[in-house]
Amino acid sequence: MSGADERMGFPISVFPADEAAQRLVGLYPQVQEGLWMQRIKVLGGRLTAIQWQTLAEIAKDLTPATPLHLTTRQDVELHGLTADRAVLAQRAIAVAGLTGLGAGGDTLRNITVCPCSGTTAAAPDLVPLAWQVRGVLEATTGILALPRKFKISFSACAEACGQPWINDLGFVARQGDGRWGFEVVAGGSLGARPLAAMRISDFLPADEVLPCVLAVIRIFAAHGDREHRGRARLRHVRERFGDERFLAMVRDALVAAKAERPWPAPSRVDPGEAFDERLTLAFPNGDVTSQEAAALAGLAQDGSLRVRIGNQHRVILFGRDGTAPAAVARWPALDRARTPQPSVVACPGRRWCRRGLADTRALADRLRALPIGSLPPGATVCISGCPNGCAHSAVADVGLIGVRAAGREAYHLFIGGGMGRNDRLAEPAGRNFSPDDVVDRLARR
Repeated sequence: MSGADERMGFPISVFPADEAAQRLVGLYPQVQEGLWMQRIKVLGGRLTAIQWQTLAEIAKDLTPATPLHLTTRQDVELHGLTADRAVLAQRAIAVAGLTGLGAGGDTLRNITVCPCSGTTAAAPDLVPLAWQVRGVLEATTGILALPRKFKISFSACAEACGQPWINDLGFVARQGDGRWGFEVVAGGSLGARPLAAMRISDFLPADEVLPCVLAVIRIFAAHGDREHRGRARLRHVRERFGDERFLAMVRDALVAAKAERPWPAPSRVDPGEAFDERLTLAFPNGDVTSQEAAALAGLAQDGSLRVRIGNQHRVILFGRDGTAPAAVARWPALDRARTPQPSVVACPGRRWCRRGLADTRALADRLRALPIGSLPPGATVCISGCPNGCAHSAVADVGLIGVRAAGREAYHLFIGGGMGRNDRLAEPAGRNFSPDDVVDRLARR
């Protein structure tokens, strides 16, 4: 990058040599020497049929040995790419209207929206507003050179399944005085020392969302620690100033942003459509084969369905009058995904990630293979391969974080988190369990 305000073209024509540039376009080196992961932003988890088909073809042609991977933030990742094939992959996704720009690096990351957005009258469609927010922020000076990453989520439902409390900025739709607005929380993050967000507004009118996101980004850009990456998130700004002062800073910055110029009217927040059924497709470890992706393309082409990527290795289908099960039954490639299974989420761990300390996927497979009813009923088990906690272990119903103990793979156990839907962190319940101990302990709970 030649400067903080330079906008990178996309797709890349030459593989970037600079590490910061690689991150900004979503490229990360794998543990396997010479292979790369390409992350692709999917705002709100919504892909068109053509985009699903493009991803299916990329996986088939460029990464035949590895499936697509669904992340816990509605992104899609390609693993096992050589540098030459990474360039080809970026060209293909660009033609399909997708991008990796901002899927990594110190910038605005993918904006997540809960899957149910737009599917009932009580869950308005927030994706148009999320796109508007993305457009405003991506046009902001310095957005590609923030102190660290910045994550935003929108929740359309009272359950807050967009997980606002683990984001830098989270919006939860509310109705008041006959209009839509948002409860707003800020300053949350996971990592080795997780912190739930704090509430900064009980009800923010929809027409103040755009100046609000700009106000908070400005605070972050001005006060984030650019010298120490381990203390560079928005939550660290909040901690340094204290919650009371941080809240006052946000309010002052919002007043200034609102007054500085006329703001465009926000995208309409309309009640959702009337879908009366919800069908979940589960992809173990987030793996989606090229055949499964092609089948999802077929479902996305069905105008009677809505197809959404969720946050826990799931794709959620919304339909009416039995259309979803009937549609899925027409695609044999999805037989595995539609089979009921325990909710176990695992980051890639040692399989691909250079930070991975544990074989998360092997443990996840063992837990899914337990007899039905063995795991705590209704619980989601989240397994992270290192203290970064990418699988959301620190807020999970049951969270496992991989470590090395006496030179061996082990896990710290956490229980009782609120899954990012509220401010409840999971509580420590034991340290340095071997994989065998984990399986035995969870099977007996």
